[in-house]
Parts: sequence; C-alpha cells; structure tokens
Amino acid sequence: MTSAQLPFSSWRPLSGEIRERVAKVLDSIGERYRNPEEVCLRSKSIPILEVDGFEIERWNDGILSNGYPGICLLLAQLDLLYPEDGWDQTGHMYLEKLQKHMEEMGMYDLSLYSGLAGVLMGIRALSRGGTRYKSMLDQVASWFEELAVERIPLYMEQWHLGHLKMSDYDTIIGFTGIGRIVLLFYERPKMKALWEQIVAWFKLFCGDKKWEGQHIPAWHIRAENQFLQDEKKEFPKGNFNLSLSHGIAGPLALMSISVLQGINTEQVKREIATLAEWFTEWQVESQVGTIWPGKVSFEEWEQSELSVENTEYQRDSWCYGAPGIARSIWLAGQALQNEEWISLGLKAYLDIENRIERNGGMVSATVCHGIGGLLHLLQRMYSDTGNERLGALRDLLVERVLDLFEPSSLFGYYDINFLNGGYRNIDEAGFLTGTAGVALVLASLISDRSPEWDAVLMIR
Repeated sequence: MTSAQLPFSSWRPLSGEIRERVAKVLDSIGERYRNPEEVCLRSKSIPILEVDGFEIERWNDGILSNGYPGICLLLAQLDLLYPEDGWDQTGHMYLEKLQKHMEEMGMYDLSLYSGLAGVLMGIRALSRGGTRYKSMLDQVASWFEELAVERIPLYMEQWHLGHLKMSDYDTIIGFTGIGRIVLLFYERPKMKALWEQIVAWFKLFCGDKKWEGQHIPAWHIRAENQFLQDEKKEFPKGNFNLSLSHGIAGPLALMSISVLQGINTEQVKREIATLAEWFTEWQVESQVGTIWPGKVSFEEWEQSELSVENTEYQRDSWCYGAPGIARSIWLAGQALQNEEWISLGLKAYLDIENRIERNGGMVSATVCHGIGGLLHLLQRMYSDTGNERLGALRDLLVERVLDLFEPSSLFGYYDINFLNGGYRNIDEAGFLTGTAGVALVLASLISDRSPEWDAVLMIR
C-alpha cells in the first residue's frame, strides 16, 4: 500500500457465520446501554480498586476512558450499523447527560482520555458526519481552543526547566492525544494555530538535552517524574518510554498521521526520522520475533545495550508492546515513503503469529491491555496491507473474544485483573478497559466502512 491510498479508506469486514455470531453478541450488549442513567448507577456501584497506591475509579461521567464520551463512540458505531434502531436517540440521551455533567462540574482538562479532547471525539462520533450537534461541537471546540492556547506555553516552560513527564506528551493525557483531536478539527483556524504550537513543542521534545554532562534524547523522564513509586526505585537515573500509550511511539504516530493528512513540513519529517531511527536501534530479534522493550533505562542507553530481562517478550497489548510500536513505525514509513520502516512494521505484526497461542500474553477481551486491542490493531493492519496471514490471526482472535463473552456480567465482558495473587473479574462499562470498547471493536468488524473512532488509539 502506498501513502497515496491513505488515510485509511480500506476496510475488510467479517463475513459469513462469524459475522452473525458477532451481531448476536452485539445485540445482547447493546441493550445494556440503552439507558445512560442505569449504566451510570451500575458503574458507580462497582468498588474502587487500589493498585500501587492509586485508586482506580471504574466510572467518571465526563471522560473518554470510562465515562459517557467513550460509550458515545459505541453508540455511533451501532447507529451506523443499524440506523433505524434508534441508537441516535440513545446517543442523544448520553450527550444530554454529558452536557449536564460539564455544566455542573466544569471541565478544565484538555486531554484525550480524561478531558475535553475526548468529549469532542464523543460528540463528533454521534454527529452523523457533522450534520448534527453543530452548536455543541462549536462550543466545546472553542473552550478547548481557549484552554490550549494558555496551556501549551506552560508545558514548554516546564520542559525547559527539566520537568518533563510522560503525561505532558503522551497519548492518554498529554499533547499527543490532544494533537490528534486538533488534526480532526484542523479546518478551524484556531486549531491550525494550535497545531503550529504543538509542532514547536515537539521540535524541542524530539531534540537533545544536556543532563549529567551528556547530550541525551529530550524525551528522557527523570526518576522523580516516573508515574509509579516502584518505577522511581527501578530507574534511579530515569528512562525512555517506548510505548504507544505513554511513550514516544505516540508522538511518532501523531506526526506521521499529520504528514499523511497533508500537513507536510520538513521539520516534522526530520522529527519523524529521528524517532523512527531510534526505534530501529532498540528493536530486539527474540525467539518469538521482533519486539521492543517497554522502557529503556538511562544506564542501558548509556551502554547501548539492553539488559537480558529487557529483551524478553512481555505482551502484545495496544498500550505497551510490539503492536502499538510497530504500527507507529509503519505509519512513519508510509509518511516518509521509507520501505525499511514499512517492512519492519509489517514483520513485527506477522511475528505476532509466534505468540498467538497464548493470546499475546493477555487474558481480558478489553482494548487497553487486552485481546480486543490486539484484535483491532490486527484488523487495521490487515485492512491496510491485505496480508492474509494477518487476516487469519484476526479471525482467530475474533473467536477468542466471542468465547470471553459473559452474559451474566453487568455489561457483557469482564476486565480480568491479576490482584493479590489471583485473577479477579471486574465489571466496567467504559471504553478503555470496559465492555464498550470490546463491543466497539466487534461492531467495527461487521461494518463495511472504515471507522473513525480508532483515531483515539493513535493508529490512524
């Protein structure tokens, strides 16, 4: 596939008996989402988890990851599949709840998974190609633009002071996720201006910085700025995060997408090349194929060599692992027409076949770190490349996701977590680690049209 065929109009849906099985499961799941108030009440009844000292809420009304906006993505896909079944009316009820939440609580977070960027994505999804909710979209987009103009200089100031955090630039909370929504609304003049600011910030971020007497990649995260307490101890001199969710694969994908969208500058091309080459230097040819470490410690970077533990395969999730990273490299190859990166990205996907018997190391059907996320990434790569080996892997994972359907659960699927020495089934309604995300993947597989929602995964 050449870059001229992008952005991503091809789509290869399921057919035959497996398509009917998916539709039947979707029907059962969909009915559980008809009433937003019931979904909210059920979700808030689920106990809060505490993991590594952090409390993990299973529901938050206003956010994409596990609130109304993420479910709006599912309802929009169901409306596309079944336009006469009233899913647009159900979506309208969710938007009313979302609007009420924003009016009562306010929203000052810009981020994709916890803020206004995600809200914009939810409204856009239900707008039937921009023909509905024009006023709501304009109001939220204007508020988003106003906040972003204030925030970007603050992030740049923190970077200059050496306080870079993953949450400054990543897909989930940072300017990579924010930037993806800016590109979706690029026709707005203020969004174009915001993009120029983001590019200026990434120019700094993708260069070098001086630290402890050495010039090192500027995306280095110091120990005190690691997310978890255990990581602060594990990486006393900090690290470089490679993942698509929290690492530099996110900025690489975003800048590549901008070029493929036609927003083409030599500066961005240079930054794509810088990051893509860095990934090629740290790839590992393991017994189970091409993989990447989740993080490279400062000491490993200094010695130009990974520890033995860091060369071992972990899992094939969207958030961390080969699929997300390889997709970013493949996008970079398409953007710069670099056959080496295109081939590397595809090879890494084909090598997933070596680990498929254990579901890529995952136990849940969910999107973030589950089989559902891997399934969708395989589907996207299969649709873009036409490689039938990827199609066979997709078909295998569809069967396994269907096998994990639990009719007795609250929403249809469990998020399965390893806690306190054992696996625990947890109900969740939302997109990132809940049933809505799994259902969205399944609904996309029986649509004849390439979906837009997976822009939030930074893979298109």
